[in-house]
Amino acid sequence: MKFKNIPRIYIDKELKENIVFEISIQDKHYLCNVMRLKEEDRFKVFNGVDGEWVASISSRKQSMVRCISKIREQETFEGPSLYFSIIKNNNLKWMIEKVTELGIKKLIPVITERTIVKSINRRKLLAHIKEASEVSDRISLPQLEEKMTLQNVLKKIKKEKKQLIFCNENRNDQSLFKYFSKNFKKNISFLIGPEGGFSMTEQNFLKEHKSIISVKLNDRILRADTAAILAISAYNCYNNI
Repeated sequence: MKFKNIPRIYIDKELKENIVFEISIQDKHYLCNVMRLKEEDRFKVFNGVDGEWVASISSRKQSMVRCISKIREQETFEGPSLYFSIIKNNNLKWMIEKVTELGIKKLIPVITERTIVKSINRRKLLAHIKEASEVSDRISLPQLEEKMTLQNVLKKIKKEKKQLIFCNENRNDQSLFKYFSKNFKKNISFLIGPEGGFSMTEQNFLKEHKSIISVKLNDRILRADTAAILAISAYNCYNNI
């Protein structure tokens, strides 16, 4: 059987042979109403732990499905983290979907001096992450962490001794592509600022930290969502060389 084009959903449940479990109303609607699957029709399911499996609908009425056989082993995922200033809902939704598709590992909302929107709808963001992971053939979902202030981000980076790539708007900085050509590492994080950029105080504060590398993404000013996608795309280019 070919599984390439059959539906695929994420389930927060244990997966093993012949186990039967109930799916959510949303997943039932997608499988039965959108994709028009009938009882005994097959689809793919994953949970980020037990690999990917073929499952079938046991009962449309009771929303029950049965796990049949494993078709893909769970992989250890390597990818960058993204610290991002919270932006307007539509742009944020688009950014979250695209960086999930591109392979982000962790997503961390950040509050900066120029952050206008200071809250997120976590439930909706997790739904966007789930859907983007399902359609992009990811075998695990990126982790969405709680929002942090910029000061706490810097404390965390220093404590974990990780490298943070500060995507700056300063055209005098070296480009990210030039930096990656000599210093590429897999275990890194990106920091993307708000619309309007970081304040001068924040920029100076960031550049004082030795573990933070300031780079430019382009000779033009980019929107926050565009900058995030370009940064992750650059990472993927060098990761695949």
